[in-house]
Amino acid sequence: MAGCQTVDAPAPDPVGDLKAYPGIGRVLLAFSVPEDAFAGKVFYNSGSIKKFFVDPSTAEQKVMVDGLTAGENVLRVVTMDVSGRESLPKGIKVEVYGESFYPGALANRNFISMTELSESAVRINFSEATGDEAYVVISYSDAAGQLHEKIMSRDETSVTVEGVDLDLPMTFRTVYKPTEDFLDEYAAPRINIQDAALMQLNKENWLTTASGSDAAAPVELLKDGRPSTSWKAAQSGPQTITIDMQSVKLFSGIALSQGWDLSDGTMAGHFLCEISNDGSSWTQILDKKLAHNAFAQIFPLANPARAQYLRITLDKPMDDRPIQLGEIDLYNDLNSTLGEDVSAMPQLVNAKVPISGDGAQDLATPVGAGRMQRAVGWNTSDETIITTDTSVGGLCIFSAHAWGISNVVNGKVWQTLDLMPGYYSLDWNFGSLTDERGVDAFGIVAKGHALPDIDAATSDPSVLASFPMENYKSAIYNQEFSLSEPTTVTIGWVFTTYDLYVITGSIPWSDLYINSIELNTR
Repeated sequence: MAGCQTVDAPAPDPVGDLKAYPGIGRVLLAFSVPEDAFAGKVFYNSGSIKKFFVDPSTAEQKVMVDGLTAGENVLRVVTMDVSGRESLPKGIKVEVYGESFYPGALANRNFISMTELSESAVRINFSEATGDEAYVVISYSDAAGQLHEKIMSRDETSVTVEGVDLDLPMTFRTVYKPTEDFLDEYAAPRINIQDAALMQLNKENWLTTASGSDAAAPVELLKDGRPSTSWKAAQSGPQTITIDMQSVKLFSGIALSQGWDLSDGTMAGHFLCEISNDGSSWTQILDKKLAHNAFAQIFPLANPARAQYLRITLDKPMDDRPIQLGEIDLYNDLNSTLGEDVSAMPQLVNAKVPISGDGAQDLATPVGAGRMQRAVGWNTSDETIITTDTSVGGLCIFSAHAWGISNVVNGKVWQTLDLMPGYYSLDWNFGSLTDERGVDAFGIVAKGHALPDIDAATSDPSVLASFPMENYKSAIYNQEFSLSEPTTVTIGWVFTTYDLYVITGSIPWSDLYINSIELNTR
């Protein structure tokens, strides 16, 4: 007798040449399929399925998978034949991108110039591409009002656009792609090209005059790009500086840098800024105080200004010497005459109530676990293990010898900052002090990266300012100092504590509390 046996047909072959093209929250898969493949599935997101039918008219199948999370994703593809048999899965890893892949606002390619070649054609010039720039898109309208786009590749720096209605707006935007085969675009904001031509600030072309200048410190120093070189007035009193930018410019803010020569000139405390298109009729756009330091002080405008002339009036000088100024700068969305090293005045970190502690749980347990900690952001000497009290919220000096929390000898707590020339005030706001006999402490500002020892707190050559902290219980002390050149300074306190229990017979701890320390400009 002959017997029959059922034999299972083999499963279809897996897909071949599997590729993945990433995008924002999505991936395009491309692959080849076996001849008997009829349909298929893509598995993703730990259980999600995307079904597809095979297109027999093309050798390469393409399937878009949406709804993916940013980061590394694994996708698996299977195919089925007409009888429903599935192939073995073929997998691929791919990096998927999110909407905010690039931090902050994207920058546009630097616009240089636009030249009219005819009544309907222009040549537009840009700087070279940087970073992940893919291309620049020029948008324009023709004479019939139809919108068009022209692409300039990242390798090009100029593009000719024809058939343009120059009476209608033209814009450009820079497109970024993290990979060459990226599906989507990250685009910078659109820039009006007609406005961009006005946004070339060309500081070197400015014609600058002043109401009076010292022969050794001419007004041209206000545009040399070096705040350290200062213009100085010929005499004391309010002063006026006028700038002719040679053509109308569009700017959204102004920056002033005070002069550095504190031994010879004075700093203004206030300024007015006016603009004009004819040099005769003026409109005020700013009325601001000036801080007495040489950091660049930036003043944004409520609305962008269009003007050829700029007039700045400086007054309210710090003393009766001639006013000086280091640099005048303008900026807009495309360009800035500010140098790359411009920075705002720094501040002490973690120096106001509530103070953040380091989370320690084992310091000063007699007053409660976790109450006494080191303040985050402050440097401390080895023996200084308590700098904040979480129950009070401020910075503090604390020891309790009677409870086993050792007295501190020559303890130090500090932060280091880089400051420009100027007149400064360090404003200390003090809280409680149980007994001044328990603490000797000095608040110190010193040149360099370290504080002096307590026995040299007032005499060390590095000390710019020093005062006895225990004299200011529940009070505010304004510690003033000045700098004549860029200087690294260290701000903090040095202290020694004593066993108050031996002195009083009743108080087991020695303490001093600080609510805040704030750096200001006089």
